[in-house]
Amino acid sequence: MSRESLLVFVKFGSVFVAVLLVMIVANSLVGRAHGGAEPPWETFNPTAADVHEGRQIMERNGCLSCHTVDGFGGQIGPRLNGSAQRKTKEDLFLWIKSPIDVKPGTRMPQYNLPDESILKIIGYLETKDTLQVQP
Repeated sequence: MSRESLLVFVKFGSVFVAVLLVMIVANSLVGRAHGGAEPPWETFNPTAADVHEGRQIMERNGCLSCHTVDGFGGQIGPRLNGSAQRKTKEDLFLWIKSPIDVKPGTRMPQYNLPDESILKIIGYLETKDTLQVQP
């Protein structure tokens, strides 16, 4: 290998290594920015108003036409009293967010609710674990 070709090889290799290092550092920073945030269900602490609104969101979207809460509602879907004890917040969140992704072929429709609305529904369901009313 001639001296000139060796210099070209070293220059090219140095540039390649520098670009590679920049890409690795940039990827690491992007990963921290997006991957470091806690999931929404971990940081949400519902107020009484959130719980009340969670019930209203369920009523507006017809959830009680399929699900039973406190002995009232439909019989198609599972009873929701105790659901927050049977499932994790993450499970409930993912199910309400996109039921078809969790269970392909499910009859539960996709409502495209904002995350905050889903969290309020979960907040409401958590209250149904501590108070069970018989019809």
